[in-house]
Amino acid sequence: MIATAWRVVGVGFSLLVVLTAALLYGVDPQTTNAGGVMIGEDFWFSYEFRTDDLTVLMLAVVGVVSTCVQVYSIGYVRERVSSYTAIVTLFTAAMVTVVISDNLFVLLIGWEVMGACSYLLIGHYWERRDARAGAMKAFLVTRLADVGFLFGIFVLGVGYHTFRISELGSGPIEPHTLTIGTILLLVGVVGKSAQVPLQTWLPDAMPGPSPVSALIHAATMVAAGVFLIARLYDLFVEAETTLTVLAVVACVTMLFAALCAMAAVEVKRVLAWSTVSQLAIMFAGLSLGTHDGRHAALFHLVTHAAFKGLLFLAAGVLLHQVGSAAFVVLRRYTRKGALRKRMPVTFVTMTIGLAALAGVPGFAGFFSKDSVVEAAWDHARDGSTVGWVVLVSVCLTAALTAFYCVRLWLWVFFRTPALAGALGAFEDDDPMSDLEEPDSSKLREGSWLMLAPMILLALGAAGLGYTDGVHISWPIALVTTVLALFGALPAYSLWQRGADPRPVFLEREFGADSAYQRVFVVPVQWLAKLAVGGDRDVVGAYVRGTGRAGVLASAGFRKLQTGNVQTYLTLAVVGVVAFAILAGVIGS
Repeated sequence: MIATAWRVVGVGFSLLVVLTAALLYGVDPQTTNAGGVMIGEDFWFSYEFRTDDLTVLMLAVVGVVSTCVQVYSIGYVRERVSSYTAIVTLFTAAMVTVVISDNLFVLLIGWEVMGACSYLLIGHYWERRDARAGAMKAFLVTRLADVGFLFGIFVLGVGYHTFRISELGSGPIEPHTLTIGTILLLVGVVGKSAQVPLQTWLPDAMPGPSPVSALIHAATMVAAGVFLIARLYDLFVEAETTLTVLAVVACVTMLFAALCAMAAVEVKRVLAWSTVSQLAIMFAGLSLGTHDGRHAALFHLVTHAAFKGLLFLAAGVLLHQVGSAAFVVLRRYTRKGALRKRMPVTFVTMTIGLAALAGVPGFAGFFSKDSVVEAAWDHARDGSTVGWVVLVSVCLTAALTAFYCVRLWLWVFFRTPALAGALGAFEDDDPMSDLEEPDSSKLREGSWLMLAPMILLALGAAGLGYTDGVHISWPIALVTTVLALFGALPAYSLWQRGADPRPVFLEREFGADSAYQRVFVVPVQWLAKLAVGGDRDVVGAYVRGTGRAGVLASAGFRKLQTGNVQTYLTLAVVGVVAFAILAGVIGS
């Protein structure tokens, strides 16, 4: 415990040092050369660090969320604390490396270290099969995408004759080279941020500790993709084809993930799909190719870090006290409103987080989401097809988001009026169906080490929208508010009637996992078995046959060594006679 506390103090002190240094440099772009190394005879690999307004913004997000997670973890994590804390610290350092780097290869180092840390943290409870499977899935999917990312770095670096980020775009480059390079980078971004078609790993990463989920979803790994495009925005703006691809991916993803969140029955899985959807909204803002779109995307990134980090930490408190955050378990405590009454701080903070996520007017998510909508509307009025597609997609997603936020809030914290007939489809899967009614008197609020970070993030989820000038387009605000009501009312109606709160036809999440299983996993397994069989039955057969032939030959020769002199003389005479006869035959 003491060692963990000192690590938290170290992370907090590092946050203060980094932010102070960044503010002393100011927000004007500055690059500091930290040295380099000669590779071969002609290539000097340098590593520079860049300070600008984007760096300061991301350092603040990463530092605050990471510090909150470390403090929260003191009261949450009980198993393998030392390794957990060390990996979380390394995870944070890797994201900081990505943020401050001015060299694509140094950025790549931080990018890949994050991937390794996510694998270790998702699989922290390695004794659980789902944790091991989720960790492996996350590692394989993101590493597959990073192959494209690596080649994108090669294409852009060779095309511009430099790997320094601040110098990319300063020289001439063939348009097709720029397009290929940015699309390859986009492949890595899609994998890291769990966008379609590489979205399946993030919801399956939920067996990891809840503070890890908060860190991954709010400030580090999945946010790195948004940061990268914002950092290289001038390049992406010049590659119109890449921006169009990004817009299509973002629009499909935000709707796909929102629909999946509507069908999920476990709190953390709802939040995971929500992260995928909200990241897509940020990418949609970036795909507009305008300054307002970039600003709106980063604004939403900051507010999302606050309310999504808060929601995962609140879900962690539920897990800590109840043992599961699945609706089928939580509803048993909800019959008497126990969760709301006995865990008031968790209830209030989680309500704030869900309100921000749903875009309730006055909360941070309302302002940042509307800024994306406004940027898309301005772009659409200029005659942009991409602008119209983004505008419609974000508006539909806003309604779907309100549905699953209200659904989650009501079913977790409030007694369902018609609960006796509710969740009939879940009864067969209810792990507590044969158990006695849980003793809600044993429920208690989490420790203050867990609640204090939640309160801090709740303040951000409620107030961050007022730090960006509070620019409100009232017509857009009215439209998005009406859309949120359209999404919230059906969720309320289902809850009021005690009906199944999930669209059953979406429970398989469009069958993406099973499709990938058939298209990719099964053929790879078949080829692996074929390779093993070929090695065993073909290559191995020759090796084993050679060995057996040697053994048989040596056994035969060993039988000739009888130790009887008369036998040796007889064989010698027979041999001489045989050779003489053979020589005579050959000579004639």
